[in-house]
Amino acid sequence: MLRNPASAAQVTSHWPSLPHLFSEQAQRHPDRLALTFVEDDGRHRTLTYAGLHDRVMELCGRIGEVMGERSPPEISGRDKLPDEIMEPHSGERAILLFPPGLEFIIGFFACQYSGLVPVPTCFPKPGRAMPRLESAVHDCAPKLLLADAETLAGIDPNRVSAAVNSLPSVATDAIGSDQWTADVSARLALIKATDLGLLQYTSGSTSEPKGVMVSHANLLANLESIRCAFGLHRSDRADEPHCSAVFWLPPFHDMGLIGGILEAVFLGGHTTLMSPRSFLAKPIRWLEAIAQSGATISGAPNFAFELCLDRISRDQAAGLDLSRWNVAFCGAEPIAVETLDRFAAHFAVAGFRSNAFIPCYGLAEATLLVASSRGSSIVPRLPVDRDDLSRGRATPVPDHHPLNQTRTIVSCGEPCAGMQIEIIAPDRRTRLDEGQIGEIWLQGESIAQGYWKREGVNSHQFDAHIANDDCAGGFLRTGDLGFIRDGSLYVTGRSKDVIILRGRNHFPQDIEATVQRALGDDMVKCVALATNAYVGEALSIVVELPRHIDGTLLPNLVRSVRRQVIEEHEIDPRQVVLTRPAAIPVTTSGKVQRSACRQMLESDEIPSLYDWSRSILIDQGVSEQLPALPQRVDEDSRDAASQQIQAWMMAWLIHRSGMDPRDVGPETRFTDHGLDSMAAVELSGELDDWLGVELTPAVAWNHPTPATLAAYLAGEMAKATPH
Repeated sequence: MLRNPASAAQVTSHWPSLPHLFSEQAQRHPDRLALTFVEDDGRHRTLTYAGLHDRVMELCGRIGEVMGERSPPEISGRDKLPDEIMEPHSGERAILLFPPGLEFIIGFFACQYSGLVPVPTCFPKPGRAMPRLESAVHDCAPKLLLADAETLAGIDPNRVSAAVNSLPSVATDAIGSDQWTADVSARLALIKATDLGLLQYTSGSTSEPKGVMVSHANLLANLESIRCAFGLHRSDRADEPHCSAVFWLPPFHDMGLIGGILEAVFLGGHTTLMSPRSFLAKPIRWLEAIAQSGATISGAPNFAFELCLDRISRDQAAGLDLSRWNVAFCGAEPIAVETLDRFAAHFAVAGFRSNAFIPCYGLAEATLLVASSRGSSIVPRLPVDRDDLSRGRATPVPDHHPLNQTRTIVSCGEPCAGMQIEIIAPDRRTRLDEGQIGEIWLQGESIAQGYWKREGVNSHQFDAHIANDDCAGGFLRTGDLGFIRDGSLYVTGRSKDVIILRGRNHFPQDIEATVQRALGDDMVKCVALATNAYVGEALSIVVELPRHIDGTLLPNLVRSVRRQVIEEHEIDPRQVVLTRPAAIPVTTSGKVQRSACRQMLESDEIPSLYDWSRSILIDQGVSEQLPALPQRVDEDSRDAASQQIQAWMMAWLIHRSGMDPRDVGPETRFTDHGLDSMAAVELSGELDDWLGVELTPAVAWNHPTPATLAAYLAGEMAKATPH
């Protein structure tokens, strides 16, 4: 167990909600910059705290007009508000549909001040179908749609449902009245810490949307936890220096909204924003914004740091000043220590220091942050034995341990304030010892209230109980796997993403790293998945290739992938699909959507440049029409028998591996045919049954091709034949 006894909930004794805190910030720092948005062409749009507050209150008035709200009376204190004027729409939901920019946060705060629950949703391309909007509307039945005028005009009524078309809408950037701007205290008096402050839909399947119910108390507790964990300071006085942050993550993502925007507001700081498209087109824009603004805080998933390495030259890095960037958090997807080490080395010339990195673990169901690690001169990591890891135990190994038998896992450090972490055997619901891998269970002040309208799921996932401990209840089951060692949390993967083959657990991140090593620059992105086979599950791999790749190389790339995966993991993929860039589905924060990719693969929806697949008949265990094997061999028939056995093995390999017959030769090594350990056992068993000759690992090692093994087997059969 890991537990941080410090409490982050005390902030609600001063500010019951985020609007209470924001109103105070606007009064204290009216002229301080709150937000800056950098357009793709370099133009800046800014809002001060007072300017943002004015825009929010003006929008509240127009929301009230649309919702039929009666004007609250002028009051001076929270305790003087009569019960009969409670807003009839308090707790109703409002969809937020915005492109990158400042309008989103105006709409977000206006919802909270108006007693509405903001529901951020993914911004679509104009005139397109909007599956995430549709699923959210169907699930939470909102009463209002907030968007900017251009977005509202771009919604094609023929591409959305009647439920979306019938939603009342308000354009945040339209000009309205200001008759409600004086009613701040009355609005604040209606907001309680236990009210929902956010309905955050996870980036899962649109067919089964899950809206995480985050209260105002949850939000404030997590913002305070982030402040403590990252060593940040609130700027309460006008003459105090305040933090500066830069983010490109979309605001409808929990890391972009809470970690990127709300944390800076919580601290009284300034955030510079840009669009994800701007970053992806030119990653240097992110680092330039950090350098030019003197930002001290920024963060992103692992892939963003990798993209900077790929797209920013050393000369370009030398022209940046990243010396003030002292909080560089990384999370939202598996963290590769190699990426962070390379980033630190590459941008050291710009003044970046590796101790700025803060590896994090978090999830929407815990509002955002759960644990983080910092303070070391290098990124904290633990090399462990990969075979033991697949058996459910993390065994540390020395530096000289074989690389292909080692997995280095980044430490996510200690739990944030008020958080308790347990590692549980999910089937038995019992605590596991240090170093044992199990499901991560959480309990704390920022754990959300559950999923919207998912009572059955909530009782299982948000109110889990540890067996044999009557006092250990009310835990969140994260579905993530990890272990604890020396007071730190290490995350090994998602339980639902683990690939279980032949009784062994294989983490997809390990296999993907192997594919990366096999292909190097010939790969853009890859994903390893467990897909349905005819008996149990099988491994499938999808690889995105650069646009300039030579088509004649594709079969060799597949062979390279299979050979490396077999060598390092002792499993042969059932399918390897080579595809174009951007074919693998990802979330708005860049995480691979494994379940969506699995569905696309199994329904043949991924456009393939080259699709290699093992024989279906072999998977089904249906006998193929293979050449006959000799029944009796003597010295006179030995050579002919050798040819028969060789032909049988080559035919078996073609059917087993799914390779082009032209690529299977008698002198080609079995490993080049993609023969993993289980396939070798199958081959041994078949030959033993037919020929009566035991095929041991030593024999296979000494006779590594069909030609040499066939000659050996024919000779052994001849020796066994009575003269």
